[in-house]
Amino acid sequence: MLKSAENMPANPHQTPSLPTLTRAIVWNQALWTAGHSLTTGGFLLYFGQELGATGLWIALLLAIPETVGVIGLATRRVIHWLGGRKRTWLICFVLARLFALGIPLLAFRQLRPSTSEPLGFMVVYLVLSEAFGSIAYVAYLSWLSDLAPESHWGRFFAKRDISQFAILLIVPVFGGYARDFWRRLVTEQTWSPDTALLAYVVTFAVGISLQLVSMVPLLRLPDVAVRAPTAALPQWQMLVEAWKDRSMRFLLIHNWWLAAANGLTQAAFFSYLFGPLGIGLGTYYLLLNVMNATKIPVSYYAGRICDQHGNKRLLLNSVFIVSHSLLFWLWATPEKWWLVFGAYFLWGGFAAVNIAGGNLTLKLAPRSDNAAHLALFRQVGGLVAGVSGLLGGVWLDSLRREAFVVPLGDYRLEAYQLLFLISWLGRASAALWILPIREPIHRPANAGSLGTPGES
Repeated sequence: MLKSAENMPANPHQTPSLPTLTRAIVWNQALWTAGHSLTTGGFLLYFGQELGATGLWIALLLAIPETVGVIGLATRRVIHWLGGRKRTWLICFVLARLFALGIPLLAFRQLRPSTSEPLGFMVVYLVLSEAFGSIAYVAYLSWLSDLAPESHWGRFFAKRDISQFAILLIVPVFGGYARDFWRRLVTEQTWSPDTALLAYVVTFAVGISLQLVSMVPLLRLPDVAVRAPTAALPQWQMLVEAWKDRSMRFLLIHNWWLAAANGLTQAAFFSYLFGPLGIGLGTYYLLLNVMNATKIPVSYYAGRICDQHGNKRLLLNSVFIVSHSLLFWLWATPEKWWLVFGAYFLWGGFAAVNIAGGNLTLKLAPRSDNAAHLALFRQVGGLVAGVSGLLGGVWLDSLRREAFVVPLGDYRLEAYQLLFLISWLGRASAALWILPIREPIHRPANAGSLGTPGES
């Protein structure tokens, strides 16, 4: 069984004030985001391409972070083995970074396996890093939900997210242009191709270092014991109980449904941007910045709305509004490529979806002993999105080989548009699963929260 408050009492005098906790989490998130953005996404994919990745390898690198995240379902059991959520986060976070170190080392020819495919080792390192990272993240969220007062969850997590989006406006763009500059320099000076890989070594080294430094602000926070009557229940029973709860069940179905609809178009979006629309990397970064810039004010107001009025209505409205971003993809053509700016602007609304959905999960889960519920919501949702992304990519290739097209007057419904249409219907209908959810009675932000002094 998990250690409960009776077995491991928490000293309320050690609980930090809300301002202190908020500062710690904002610094942690900012540093972690800066490091994460330099070791994933485009940097990882470009490095894979330099090592010869094409087709299936690229698909694997894209799908691994989400699909491997399902390992997070084991977090509650790992917390029991290691004796606390902070300890679990700390150990698994460090292990994730250590395995991630193996990826940039593949840039050195003498360190690559001579008889094996280096991309195979990249996949193994990535799987191990993401697996431990998933457990660390679930333990981290569960731990923070006990440190922060429930009446301030909305604004607390909104401030964390705002620091993330602010960093994403700067660091990936700067890192991307720095990488391109080094690549051009290597070409102009006719240096060895292996020299070009040094850019990835430096980028990954800086990224992993920033992620390790991000731990510092959290090290002084106390490890709060799991305080819930469910602490004695085994892992499997917690998962069953989560599914038996009617509101939690509908929330999970909603999230998985939305994840499947979102994942379906992963490959189609990127392929359509860089293919038919002919959008360059610089414009792509600009699109991402439109989305991240929009998420900052959306996060701010979403956090306040969640604390003052609850999460369900905001989640319902946000999901429905954001789903209409697919209309811009359906209308976008090479002549009207700029319409996709509308989609990225609406995608800024996902900040409200994520805050409201995460908070609602915490409210429906047992207070403190919520790792199983968080993993079902976030990690299984990631798995669904990853699998859907792979299937969507396969289906897109099949439709394009068959030259699929349905003329609708002056409009042509081709392979890309068919996936956009189905994804739009799936995203919009995901809102229907929210309707039967009964959100627990909301306590106003000024009502206070027992055991957490220093609210403001």
